[in-house]
Amino acid sequence: MERACEACRAGNLEYIQSLSEEELARLNSRRDEDGRSLLHAAVSSIKPELVGYLLQHGAQPMISCADEEGWTPLHTAASCGSEPIINTLLNNGADINSRNSAGCRPIHYAASKGRLGALQTLVEHGADINTQDRTGSTALHRACSTGKLDCARLLVERGRARLGLKDSQGATALHVAVASNHQPLALLLASLGADIEVSDAAGATPLELASSDTRFQNTLRAAAAGVTTASRGRSGMHSRA
Repeated sequence: MERACEACRAGNLEYIQSLSEEELARLNSRRDEDGRSLLHAAVSSIKPELVGYLLQHGAQPMISCADEEGWTPLHTAASCGSEPIINTLLNNGADINSRNSAGCRPIHYAASKGRLGALQTLVEHGADINTQDRTGSTALHRACSTGKLDCARLLVERGRARLGLKDSQGATALHVAVASNHQPLALLLASLGADIEVSDAAGATPLELASSDTRFQNTLRAAAAGVTTASRGRSGMHSRA
C-alpha cells in the first residue's frame, strides 16, 4: 500500500499500470493509517490521467470517502486547483458539498487558496455558495481572509454570495477584508453593496475597523456611497416610467 501511495503522490502512472488488475483492485479498496486511499494520493499529484485510470480500475467506491480529517478526494482537488480532476470526480459521482471535520466544503478551499478556475468549476456544478463552516465562515469569508480578490468577485457576481452573512464572531466578509487589510477587496465588496455600518459581535463596523487609515476609510465610504447613489438613480428611473 505504501509504495503504491508514494507512486500516486508522485504521479507515477507507469508504476500503477504495471500492477495486475487484481492487485490494483485490492489496493484501491484499502486506506493508509490516515484514512487516505490511492485516489486521495493520486488527486494530490494533479495528474488527471492517473486519477482517471484509478477510477476505471476499482477506485469508484472511494470517490467520496473521507480521510481521518474528513477530507474527500474532491477537497484535495479543490485545494490543489485542478479543474480537470474536479470535473472527473464530479462526473463520477463525488459529493460536491461534502464537509470535513472543520465543516469546510471543497468550495472553501478553492476560495481561500485563490484557485479561480477550480472555484468557477464548483460554482458551475452547483456548489452551495453560502455554506458556512464550523466558525461560520463562508467561501467569501475565506477569500477575504487571504485576499483573493478575483475569487471574491466571482462568488458575488456569478455565485450571488450573500454579503451580509456573519461568522461566529459576527463578522461579515467585509469585516474580514478590512481587518486583514486587503483594501482592494474591501473596496470591491463595498462597491457591490456590502454594508460598511453593520456591527460585529464586538460592536465594530467595517468603517470603524478602517479608522487607522483615514484615506482608506474615506475611500471605503465613497465606494459605499456610490452604490447608494446608483440605487437611488435606478429608483428614480423606475418612478418616472
